[in-house]
Amino acid sequence: MKLIIAGATGLVGKEITRQSLQHENITSVVALSRGKFELDATAGGEKLQCVTVKDYDEYPDAALQAFAGADACIWTVAITPFRAPSFSFDEVERVCRDCTLAGFQAMMRAAPNAGFRFLYLSAKGTPREADANPRFMKEYQLMRGATERMVLGFKAEYPGTEVAIAQPGVVTNSTTLSRSAMASMFAVMNIFTSAIPNIRREDLASAALHQVLNGFVAETLSNAELVRLGRLQSSD
Repeated sequence: MKLIIAGATGLVGKEITRQSLQHENITSVVALSRGKFELDATAGGEKLQCVTVKDYDEYPDAALQAFAGADACIWTVAITPFRAPSFSFDEVERVCRDCTLAGFQAMMRAAPNAGFRFLYLSAKGTPREADANPRFMKEYQLMRGATERMVLGFKAEYPGTEVAIAQPGVVTNSTTLSRSAMASMFAVMNIFTSAIPNIRREDLASAALHQVLNGFVAETLSNAELVRLGRLQSSD
């Protein structure tokens, strides 16, 4: 499989890239990012092709050449709810919605292989109904829901493509001391309650890779399903 990972320098994208390089069934990895991509020494580096773009809505010929013949893409590019207040809404919408559309269309222009799979990472609780009335960050939530509807519409516009939405909860990780402490807190909390859905970064990456490699089990992958798939891969 030739896999494109959009947002490869991000928290989740970097872990997906790391795992993909070690996966025997993935023969080529295109790491798409805006900045310099660096990864700790790992097996499979010979499979890695780094593609740097000025922005995720601009794709020069070199990027299209790298996309050619791809079998799947995992799209992790977005501005999260925690970071959104630092930007204008127009910029948040551009990154979350417009860049997703531009990226997908660029991949289609590059002539991917038949049965191209596109997995879009969203977030649990995103209201997909057009008439939804979310109580928290209404404008942002409605925009993310509209983006999900747009992504799901790619199937009709480009017959033969497969599309799914991943809706993880809080993504925990141990990349810093404070994040490690939070991850430990969630691990203990999960023993007693599932009130705050969460998933380990490693499990989310494993689940995402499993789905693009084997086919989507559902159009919308819930946090619970992602946790199940991620743990299943870890136990193999």
